[in-house]
Amino acid sequence: MAKIMIFIDGTWLYSNQNNLSKRYGNNFRLDYGKLPLVLGEQISKALGNKEVDIVRTHLFGSNAVNYDPQDEYLVRQRQDFFDLLKEEYHYEVEVYPINYRGNRLRRRDRDENNDFHPQEKCVDIALAASMFYFAAIPYAYDICIAVLGDRDFMPSLKQIRRLGKRVAIASLKESCANEYYDPKDVQRLKDFDIIWIGEYLDKLELQISKRRVECKSEFHEGDRFVYTDEFIRKGQKYYCDKCREKFKKDKYEQLKYIGKPKLEEIDIDHLNNRIGKIKKIFPERGFGFIEAQDGDYYFHYTDITGEKFFKEISEQEDVIFDVVIAPDKNSETNNGKAVNIRFDA
Repeated sequence: MAKIMIFIDGTWLYSNQNNLSKRYGNNFRLDYGKLPLVLGEQISKALGNKEVDIVRTHLFGSNAVNYDPQDEYLVRQRQDFFDLLKEEYHYEVEVYPINYRGNRLRRRDRDENNDFHPQEKCVDIALAASMFYFAAIPYAYDICIAVLGDRDFMPSLKQIRRLGKRVAIASLKESCANEYYDPKDVQRLKDFDIIWIGEYLDKLELQISKRRVECKSEFHEGDRFVYTDEFIRKGQKYYCDKCREKFKKDKYEQLKYIGKPKLEEIDIDHLNNRIGKIKKIFPERGFGFIEAQDGDYYFHYTDITGEKFFKEISEQEDVIFDVVIAPDKNSETNNGKAVNIRFDA
């Protein structure tokens, strides 16, 4: 049985969601749980319907740090996506930070004279290094499926084939380097015909029927049970549309409680798994402050992860959290911003 490992350029695939929607329909959502199975099926057919074993699926991506707090909702959505891949589909996910130096994420939201350009680092190198690493381990995989479109991976694919591994490329016609789909394969990059993801979108569409679920917001008004076709992760609290709209308004309110992001480089290696204590909570308003060694951090009750509810926490309780904005003692409002708060300290 041929062993397969899949390596996905997550930034490339995520940025091509619009191309998938244009091809299949504006409401198309890619089912990442089905993607490895569909790719494996194509390799099995190419091998004469032999059975294959998909050993691992790796995805490499990035997310913003040190960004304008107005974009927290966008960053949280991206992080929720990465968490979903790990928790629901058992992907191996590597996420690398992009320092936005206090800027807005979307170019259209920045001043027209702002020449800031975010720099994604390590993603391509991490993907290539992982393909090499597992290729060098005996019996780790026989076939590498590379889901990508950037020609920068050409040297890596050549060398992996020279190590005796077979290579398959899955890509999109709208965003694929010419060398990958050259029928003569002059560069000797692959061992199979290229897999065009766009040809299998009917199999890859995320389909969820509407069902009745309970809104877990502690500040929900009216009937808690609503109908939704959204995907809800294991252990994730579901919030209805009305409550989420209120959250967005709350996020703008929080700006008066936290300082501005520091524009200089920050120590991005120490943004996660910070330890602190609940300093003050405001139960009726849904926010509070964490006391840590380097200062105080503001948090909203939607920043709490896990099963614990905001009204169940108490002051001086130990917490673990991640940092969006670090406290700045030189700012009039010197509180930082905490997210992903856990009560397992």
